[in-house]
Amino acid sequence: MDTNTSPEALQRITLAVEHTRLSLYVPRSEERFYRDAGEEIATTLRIYRYKYPNRSEVPAEGYLAMAAIDIATRYKQVHTALEARKQTLTPRLVEINEELEALISQARQLIDDPPTSSR
Repeated sequence: MDTNTSPEALQRITLAVEHTRLSLYVPRSEERFYRDAGEEIATTLRIYRYKYPNRSEVPAEGYLAMAAIDIATRYKQVHTALEARKQTLTPRLVEINEELEALISQARQLIDDPPTSSR
């Protein structure tokens, strides 16, 4: 979440989640994330209601809990995949950066000490 919570930086939005309208003050720059999150929760709830239609087997908060676990699990999977990707890319980026620094150094040396032509 954006740390700038000045009134000018916040925007009031209303999200419909599980038959409840939630009124939130969110950073203007993150409004889309909050709206998308609300839609994701609603979609996931519909999926679980379809998978488990017998409401007598699922407590009132059960669908919301299932959706929360599902979304949190997907978040963890994405986060783990991102970390693994960073572990793979970091050594290559360090190598490329070192090569680039060497090329820049060579270019500077050529600019500062141009080769003399033999005429």
